[in-house]
Amino acid sequence: MDEYRKAAGGSGSGSGRCRLLLSALAAQLQAPASFSLTRDLPNEAVLLTDQTTVTLKNIEISSKLFFVLLRKTKITVGKRFSISRHDEKEDCIREHGMARNTPFCLERPEAVSSLALENIKRMPPNNIGCILKRVDLSSTWLINILPKLRIKKDCEVGDLTLNTNREEHVAGILKHDQMFCVGRVKRMNLNEYAVGVITKVNLKDCEIEWLGLHASEEAHVSAVLEYAQTSCDGRLKNVSFMGCCAVQEQKFCVGRVENMSLGGYAVCVVTKMRIKKGNIMENLFLDACGEQLSRILEKGDGSIELGQIRTGGLDSIPEEIKRKLRYTLVDGEGRSWVLMRIYTDEKGNEVLISIEREIVTVCKGVSPSVKDVPVCKGCPSL
Repeated sequence: MDEYRKAAGGSGSGSGRCRLLLSALAAQLQAPASFSLTRDLPNEAVLLTDQTTVTLKNIEISSKLFFVLLRKTKITVGKRFSISRHDEKEDCIREHGMARNTPFCLERPEAVSSLALENIKRMPPNNIGCILKRVDLSSTWLINILPKLRIKKDCEVGDLTLNTNREEHVAGILKHDQMFCVGRVKRMNLNEYAVGVITKVNLKDCEIEWLGLHASEEAHVSAVLEYAQTSCDGRLKNVSFMGCCAVQEQKFCVGRVENMSLGGYAVCVVTKMRIKKGNIMENLFLDACGEQLSRILEKGDGSIELGQIRTGGLDSIPEEIKRKLRYTLVDGEGRSWVLMRIYTDEKGNEVLISIEREIVTVCKGVSPSVKDVPVCKGCPSL
């Protein structure tokens, strides 16, 4: 191992000299078929190749070492394994259980090797302990590693940004029914095919300051549009109608959201999401046109539930879209302005009307209740 350290950290002409020394060292060694990584490393040098199966268990290693092993060897992840922030001044191999004090950023701009992809596929879900400070993954297979991580629910993640134009970069996530946790995310941005990941992330306990979704093609949101209800054991709940089998549709929870921005075909996601009760949204932004809005426009008036939103928070929303939303405007004094109400006309039809003057006081943490207001039968609908 001393020889390896000398080669890896040698001086002289820099990285080129290091590679030559490592190549010379590798020529003298024979790679083992398997190797169990422990804190107590052997004194002699060990050559690990793409034919070596490295077992990782009962240990914590730095994120830098983990990704080297992920790319260069076959790895098997066992119990009590975690990764932590890399620090040049500290050992990259430590006792298990120290990750709670060393959060790191998951940002890998380089391409993922085929060997790394196979390693990710073999990993059991929710098995690699870690605490993330930030996630920023673009156009990489590495996005599929997220369900393999074991992240505590109270772990605060500042930013979660995923972006890819290739469906296979998120296929490993979308094919599983099981939800996974990424901690308490503050700002989330999902773009193109990565928009579908929102249906697999457990966000019910999150208080998201900014949620941004954008999809330039309808295919990018297919996973959201096909989202179906699942039971606790992951199986689809089916309902039989006259010999036919239909899947019950369910909305996925996005927790509490302060500001939401939906762009392109991702605007249709608002028809599938459920916001936690008691949430007060500050602003909703929609950036779309033409057929990108079709799935919202085909909905009934007042059928898309938003909950409570600040007065002025819908100012940028076109009127034809606003009519499809059901919401309660809340001002800065905690009073809610109920603008929409359904009443029954003489023929028994439900008609959505606008009520702009009725003000009902809202107590903190309690859903607003609306008094019955007499409405004339000839009141025009929205």
